[in-house]
Amino acid sequence: MFAPGSIVWPSDGIALLAEHRGVELARAVPSREPDGEIRIETAATPEIFAAVEQGGKRHLSIEFRSVREIRTAAGIREITRAIVDAAALTDRPEYIQARAEVRQRRGGRRLWL
Repeated sequence: MFAPGSIVWPSDGIALLAEHRGVELARAVPSREPDGEIRIETAATPEIFAAVEQGGKRHLSIEFRSVREIRTAAGIREITRAIVDAAALTDRPEYIQARAEVRQRRGGRRLWL
């Protein structure tokens, strides 16, 4: 479990991958919404478009390194600081809230996460 505000990322953003430990398809700097939600927007390259629209990978799985964590009295691992350096598109998410959507925008398709 991630504590609120525990996730940080490099100043140059995170890599977006079509699969875990795969090739970087794009890089984007996330933004944190007032409610704590983290959003990513990037151009939908042909590889990203194919993974989402044709491959059914409509969710996201983050690749992170835990910097600080505790174990609660109930035995739950609570991450209080983590560095996210990549996110992989997936069709089997650990957290269903992490979803991917390709939207048409002026100037081309964009990936919204």
